[in-house]
Amino acid sequence: MRKKLALLVILSLPATLWGSLPAKSPIEIKDNWYYLNGQRFFIKAIGYEIGARPGQNPYTGVQADDLNLMAFDLKVIKDAGYNTIRTWSQFTEPQLKLVQDSGLKLIMGIDVKPDRDYGEPQFVKDCEDSLRQVLSYSRKYDCIITYLILNEPQTDHLHQVSGKAFIHLMQTLMNMIHQEHPGIPVTISANAMISDYLDENLFDVYAYNGYDHTEAQTATMGFKDYIRGLYELDGRKKPLIITEFGYSVSHRGYGRYGGNTLTQQRDGLLANYRDLLDAGAVGLCPFYYADGWWKGGDPANHNPEQPEEWFGFWGYRDAQDKYGTPRPVWFALRDYMKALIISPKNKAIYTNSTIPLELYTDPDVKKVVVKVNDRAIYSQAIKHAGYFAGQLSLSPKGIEDLELAFEFYNNSDRLIKTESIQILAATNAFALPKFFMAVTPAKDLNAATQASVKIDIQNQPGFKILDDLRVSFNTHLGWEVGPQATIPIKDQLDKPTIETETTFPIPDNCWIVNASAGVPVQYGKFTFRIHDQKIIYRGDWASEIGRKD
Repeated sequence: MRKKLALLVILSLPATLWGSLPAKSPIEIKDNWYYLNGQRFFIKAIGYEIGARPGQNPYTGVQADDLNLMAFDLKVIKDAGYNTIRTWSQFTEPQLKLVQDSGLKLIMGIDVKPDRDYGEPQFVKDCEDSLRQVLSYSRKYDCIITYLILNEPQTDHLHQVSGKAFIHLMQTLMNMIHQEHPGIPVTISANAMISDYLDENLFDVYAYNGYDHTEAQTATMGFKDYIRGLYELDGRKKPLIITEFGYSVSHRGYGRYGGNTLTQQRDGLLANYRDLLDAGAVGLCPFYYADGWWKGGDPANHNPEQPEEWFGFWGYRDAQDKYGTPRPVWFALRDYMKALIISPKNKAIYTNSTIPLELYTDPDVKKVVVKVNDRAIYSQAIKHAGYFAGQLSLSPKGIEDLELAFEFYNNSDRLIKTESIQILAATNAFALPKFFMAVTPAKDLNAATQASVKIDIQNQPGFKILDDLRVSFNTHLGWEVGPQATIPIKDQLDKPTIETETTFPIPDNCWIVNASAGVPVQYGKFTFRIHDQKIIYRGDWASEIGRKD
């Protein structure tokens, strides 16, 4: 009788109150994955802003919902194989309903200003009030799979406002979301290069914006190992999602920040996607759907010199073009995402006769074949889209560099994707070259005005060092990553141990340093990097937010 009465009471609630109940979360976080309705879910996302077309600025004035244009965008995004969009600010309720109806999922940004005083009472209250208003409707939508409550806080700013204030604001906002929209993960999108010291275990999942701009840790460790290194520093306790990565095709730039051709953008994104899968990410959000003309300060004109305006996978021919057209990277990623190879990892080392096989496929993939030296070692029908697990059996002779050729077929036995994975395989553990780095001062930047970085490299027979040693001293001064050095070591390659020492000045206003170094090594066709990094603080200012070890 009590159960019937309770049901009667619920069914008799006013429609307005019934609609305000939080959506039942379909999300579970376990095994370092997102599970959606009980199934592993790989987040194939793309960064997306509405209100960022030519002549618009999504962060000034009153924004229109632009539902017709948004419906067009969501359809082409879903048709290209993406299952999620990522934003930098909150959607309105009509926009959220459109996402819900599209079948796409949403990693939704909350527009908390990263350059404000996190401890200032009025700012904290404003953040709470704004979030409370968003949650009053967002809690009804199960298309939301993650909230991003802050984007790219700067090191100097965190030092200025204090780690304590940062923690308090983040926990306050997280608790509000956990209470009002239970079961939905909450995190921030930290910039990997300037937030490498930040302990992301403060949040429900790990999320980083990371770019392969060949500087600092990307120069010394390589893009894959730089991101994987962050994941390992976090302890690999939670899912890792990469909330930004990409290549700008502006007419001017430096390094890989702008100035890329359409071909370089296409090939760079494919290489990034592979590297980030190998780093352990289970969610990828490339940056981004369409060019943002507003970023240079003049939304009516597309500035050829401003890299931030040219990261789009879709571009616009002029200020009157509201729909845009896709660039080559759009089609390349569409095809690449049809079948993602989660394991084995590319450029990884395996010392077992069996290797885990993990795939994430689209519905049109019906069979996978794996070949080594033109001989099929694995062939399996794929009955369901999504996550697939199996095992590969190998019989390496000693230490072997192997290239695994993957072929994916549709139900007409037509080949729809190929990809090769390079591994170093053996049935038993073996000695690798070793890389040691010592930094002085080792504990506190206050101890000196100049730092020493000593490197010892111990090579092994059969392995070949390919290039000069790269050393970086990332000082986290705004977006500047600090000095780097290239040290020739070719005259020492015949020695069993290579030793070098480099010095760098320590700026007075530098609150943290990430010193890193690395060098590429080859065995047959297999190449990888050996490297190390050390994070050193000035005093104990980051005790509440920094990595403890």
